[in-house]
Amino acid sequence: MADKTLKQKLPSFSFLVCLAIATAGWFIVTFSKDYRVTMDFKVVCYDLPEGKQSVTVSDTVVSLSFNQKGFNYLTKPFSSKDKVIYISVNDLIKPKGKATVYAYSNKEFRDFLMHHGFGSELVSVDSPEVITFYLR
Repeated sequence: MADKTLKQKLPSFSFLVCLAIATAGWFIVTFSKDYRVTMDFKVVCYDLPEGKQSVTVSDTVVSLSFNQKGFNYLTKPFSSKDKVIYISVNDLIKPKGKATVYAYSNKEFRDFLMHHGFGSELVSVDSPEVITFYLR
């Protein structure tokens, strides 16, 4: 009788082992691929230049594309619900000189973001085509 119950449990155990191996293989293959992720971020400005009281941005939401690999997609800033870009206005306008209106193409804005916190994972700024900062 004991021999009979052992034979009934053996196929179930083998099935579970095969299922676990297949699941582990699926996770390894799925999370080793490169993915392109596009997300919307809210723009928040701080660190105004001396003598300026406020800044207005033409678009308060920008769409950014990233290259991510597997498990990195699950980490911040990608898993965060509040996707916010904090932009130092002093750092942003320093190369452009003194003015009250500053326009940046999506390539210029991408270069700025890559040097200030987003790193090499950032591929492009998808929208807007031009982002403008108005200082008062």
